[in-house]
Amino acid sequence: MGCDELLDLLNTRWAVVEEPSEATAVSIAAHIRSCPSCHRRVVQLSETLVAKDVLTCNQCRTRFAAYYEATHPDHPLFTMPAIELVSVAIHLAHCVNCREEYKALVLLWQLEEKQQSAD
Repeated sequence: MGCDELLDLLNTRWAVVEEPSEATAVSIAAHIRSCPSCHRRVVQLSETLVAKDVLTCNQCRTRFAAYYEATHPDHPLFTMPAIELVSVAIHLAHCVNCREEYKALVLLWQLEEKQQSAD
């Protein structure tokens, strides 16, 4: 299940330019933060967007915690630069290894949050 609005934003405002602007990244990041379908899931992106992936797997993994917190609905005050947030989303969209590792970490973080709220 994907988000057509996010795909449209990415295809029309991110993929069509050589260097995406900060304003474009802010718009896309705002959508990722606010859309229930996108803030914890990664949409399947077109090959055009995959070509825009600027992160290595190691760079992506170092941003997992920040990405989770920035897209977590219970922590709206935590911020991550829009360009970084979009870059992580794009990398996770096509990198199976990083996506699986991120999903596993999300489950662990959710369990930890439940444990803390129960204490």
